[in-house]
Amino acid sequence: MDTLKALLKKAGPFLTAIFLALTTLSVGNNLFIKKAPDVRLTAALISDTHVGDAFYRQLSLPPGLRDISRRVKPDVLVLAGDCTDNGNEANWTTLQTLFQKNADVPNTILAVGNHDCWTSYDGEKVYDEAKANFLQYGGAIMGETPDDVFFLREIGGYSFLVLGSEAASTDCVMTDRQLSWLEATLAAAAEKADGKPVFVINHQPMNFTHAVGADEGGNGFDSQQTSDRLQAILDRCPNVIYISGHQHYPLSLDAADNDVGFVTVERVGQHITSVNLPCYGYGTFLEGGTSVFGHGLVMYVFDDHVQFKGRNFFLSNWSRDFDVSVPVESVDS
Repeated sequence: MDTLKALLKKAGPFLTAIFLALTTLSVGNNLFIKKAPDVRLTAALISDTHVGDAFYRQLSLPPGLRDISRRVKPDVLVLAGDCTDNGNEANWTTLQTLFQKNADVPNTILAVGNHDCWTSYDGEKVYDEAKANFLQYGGAIMGETPDDVFFLREIGGYSFLVLGSEAASTDCVMTDRQLSWLEATLAAAAEKADGKPVFVINHQPMNFTHAVGADEGGNGFDSQQTSDRLQAILDRCPNVIYISGHQHYPLSLDAADNDVGFVTVERVGQHITSVNLPCYGYGTFLEGGTSVFGHGLVMYVFDDHVQFKGRNFFLSNWSRDFDVSVPVESVDS
């Protein structure tokens, strides 16, 4: 009896989230997905799985991975950081096992999030150990171990540049070494892309985007100077799509729908489309919207536009009305 009570207590948020999720989904058969014939690349985008000791997060991820693998069938699965809850070996071992048993996709990309940037011992946050765990276990999940928390992946003729914090901090800390690497690598990728989108993945959104700085959550980056430099580098190239998480906000089409002024997809500068993903692992709430676990985006890349469709991967169902298309800029050859 005590064991049953303990399980029910742990499952409380799990069952509540299922109920809330059902209220946000479309009606109809969403188990079979037919792609348009002119789709050039498909990506499943999730963030903030926060795999750790929480019972329901370990339960919620496998169905989502199976939905992605069996129904969405993307060219790449992107997990944009906070893969684990505490960056330690136990968390990463659990995550690796969940992927091994449930994920079957051609390519997987993981970015390091702030929760992956530390292991905590008596209140002390240790970065070097957490980074080593990300490279080892995250590399095993990706099938290729990166040299650092920032790296390049080429998939289906498209470039994915992955960035990451270089310190045990909630805000993103980037050294000049990483930013210089980004500047050179992005320029080369954009030239090679010849007008096709280039994808940049970093767990934290840039400062003063997606309501960062407008709420008590603080900044995305440790300094405005770093955020400004990153934005300036990205904005030199056409058709940059910057993918982040961290905020734990629900999918939102209109900033006017909530008190914080948050919107999921927004234009930054001249050439950047910034996309902020909801928290897969657990939900938070905004006025005018509900976030429940299992949510993410399916990204379809066409020659002339990129489409983002909201999906609850846990329940294998599309979000009721989240469907956003971003035009691809014309670039003179």
